[in-house]
Amino acid sequence: MSNCTKILIIEDEEIVALDLKRRLTKLGYQVTGMAASGQKALALVNQDLPNIVLMAIHIQGIMDRIEVASILQKTYSIPVIYLTAYSEQQTLARVKATKPYGYLIKPFSDRELDIIIQVSTERHESDFLLKKKEHHLRLALEAAQMGTWGVTKDSRKIFIDKNSKGSRESISDWESFFLTIDDCYKREVSNFINSLCEKKDSAAEIEFCVKPETGKKLWYKLHGKSLGNGNAVRHQVVGILQETTENRLAKYCMAQVATIFKYSTEGIIILNSDKLVHCANDAFYSITKYQERHLKNKELPFLTNQSLGETIYKDLWQSIEKRGHWRGEIQAFKKNKEIVYIWLTIGLIPNETSMERRFVVMISDVTKIRETQEQLSHLAFNDSLTSLPNRILIMDRLNHAIAIAARDLSMLGVLFIDLDNFKRINDTFGHNQGDSMLCLLSHRILSVLRQSDSLGRLGGDEFIAVVINVESSDAVGRIAEKILNCISKPVIISNMEIIPSCSIGISLYPNHSVHPDHLVQMADTAMCEAKNNGRNCYAFYHPRLTQKAAHHLTRERELHRALINNEFLLHFQPQFSLLNREITGVEALIRWNHPKKGLLTPAEIIPVAETNKLIIEIGNWILTEACRQLHQWRMEGLVNLRMAVNVSIRQLADKNLQKFIASLLHQYSLPAHLLELEITESCLQNELIYISCLEQLKQLGILITIDDFGTGYSCLSSLKNLPIHRLKIDQSFVKGIPQDKNDCAIATTILVLAQKLNLEVTAEGIETFDQTVFLVNQGCHELQGYLFSKPVVPGKIPGLIREFPDQLKNIKL
Repeated sequence: MSNCTKILIIEDEEIVALDLKRRLTKLGYQVTGMAASGQKALALVNQDLPNIVLMAIHIQGIMDRIEVASILQKTYSIPVIYLTAYSEQQTLARVKATKPYGYLIKPFSDRELDIIIQVSTERHESDFLLKKKEHHLRLALEAAQMGTWGVTKDSRKIFIDKNSKGSRESISDWESFFLTIDDCYKREVSNFINSLCEKKDSAAEIEFCVKPETGKKLWYKLHGKSLGNGNAVRHQVVGILQETTENRLAKYCMAQVATIFKYSTEGIIILNSDKLVHCANDAFYSITKYQERHLKNKELPFLTNQSLGETIYKDLWQSIEKRGHWRGEIQAFKKNKEIVYIWLTIGLIPNETSMERRFVVMISDVTKIRETQEQLSHLAFNDSLTSLPNRILIMDRLNHAIAIAARDLSMLGVLFIDLDNFKRINDTFGHNQGDSMLCLLSHRILSVLRQSDSLGRLGGDEFIAVVINVESSDAVGRIAEKILNCISKPVIISNMEIIPSCSIGISLYPNHSVHPDHLVQMADTAMCEAKNNGRNCYAFYHPRLTQKAAHHLTRERELHRALINNEFLLHFQPQFSLLNREITGVEALIRWNHPKKGLLTPAEIIPVAETNKLIIEIGNWILTEACRQLHQWRMEGLVNLRMAVNVSIRQLADKNLQKFIASLLHQYSLPAHLLELEITESCLQNELIYISCLEQLKQLGILITIDDFGTGYSCLSSLKNLPIHRLKIDQSFVKGIPQDKNDCAIATTILVLAQKLNLEVTAEGIETFDQTVFLVNQGCHELQGYLFSKPVVPGKIPGLIREFPDQLKNIKL
């Protein structure tokens, strides 16, 4: 025996141990040590691992032979041979549980010792190889997600050891196994097992579903074989249990892929390693109008170097080689030469075998999407009504124009164009007609601009023109003149001739600013100046306009604050009847008790308020305060006093005005004929817009007066159409009386006209006795002016009414 075999002796009798060591050494074995107890034996094992242990059945120490043998076999896998002087079955049965490799009954010969050591060594090696094979088999079964099973024909006992992923605990009886099978497969599985049990040396397989325990169905396949044992009556059935859930899923996925390939609306093409068409689905042929015979084993027409261009073609295949895919949009031609836009995706199919490389190509027809995107892009950057650039696009073009002007050291102009009184068109003829007019006028403006210039619509009736490479401000002015002229040509709307006009503000680069936003803002400010200058003209930006605009904004904020802080109050100027020698009414005039500037007149309030809806809030406050004061005077006995209140155009356009005034009359118990509303002559130019509101006010019994008559170039026919009660001769005509013959003629004409139309007349701005004499002699008996009284606080009105007859004693007419 090779001296490589190392043996540990565990013997509590030292003489026996020494003799055994001598004999082993003589036989050529290497003794690693001798131990009388289990503790010392384990210590020696850790120092020098033996191949075999010879251990007496009876040993010393707290560890008995069974415990020591168990540790030696389980921990160190060392075979144990027991030495005993007893051969009775009772003694041998006690150590059987430790599964020894053999027994030596004392006394024994050297030959017996040598034989049992050799047999035990060979058996241990065989056991080791068997365990290794079992371990390999176990790993193979686990890797294949398989387990073993078996059943005997007579006992009908089934044993299953499922080691696959997701399997259950081992089942040791047929009933438990049978209960795990889905009901629809139970009969088939039962027949399968019975068939194997009845037929010797047969093999079969069956796939079935196990009831889900976690909501996920598990599929298994039983491979079975019946094995004969030489007995015609008894034989065993054994086999493999394999989980096939993932396999079935893979097959299902393959079926899905095949279905997708066939029915997908995207074109799918498989290319071989030479980039030639291997196969394609129906969608591809539908998109491209090609047929299979046209492309089989040929290049795709839109993937050639010629169709893509050398750069894209090279980048495409380099991307596939590096990253495994490429995607992008290309333009291609169908078989019928029709252009089609394609979203193209190409991917290298993963290849873990030695098969040739293949590529998958997917195409989607994005022609309609591209058209929709172009439409959306147009809507995003162009005005939907006129198709002109919108604010975003025109500002982008202005930025670009500034960049070019900066490079070329040239000048450009920004023209802010606002159509005059365009709201009247919408209000009178409707928005459809207004939209048509906007389109027409935008085409007119474009017709006088150069090809290099740009025109955009900001919204509503506002446009911006960017004129580049102009020599001077005069050149920009000439362009503005052309726009004014083309706009002012007549337009026919609903069989009516309209003469449109516009106001234009101009800013210059680099004279006024180099920033696009500032240039637009400056042009807007200049446009407002053109409006203030009478409309239908243009104005260049000047720094004082910005100061004026800033003052306007400051004043607007102050007016808002004044409303909140009750800083407004009313003064009242009497209106005198020289015929009846009495005060017949008063005109309510607003004053502003400014916290810093003191008492301010309407000239500091109304112009700013009329530019926005603030005039409605202030106007409603004036109406409310005037009605409240009139009610108070009536309670003091002044029951016939008339109250005149100025109403702005914006108030007349307010649909709630009539209801608001009616509520005031009711709240303060006022007769409607004691409230007189004074409107400006400009309302006569828009009688279609305001006539409905005036008619409603007349139905309430309210009196309507045209204020400042003769200054607004109104159409005289409007006087007979509108529900007017009184005309007021403007003080600009009264001022020159009696020296200015023209003023005298105008005043006389107004009085004659009023008499013919049965209208009352009041002359305002009376400051001299000569003015009074002339007007009374011409038939005007109601006067208002500083000659009689300035506007006064409410408390002075009763005194003036009492004192007025005495004032007239010195006036002889």
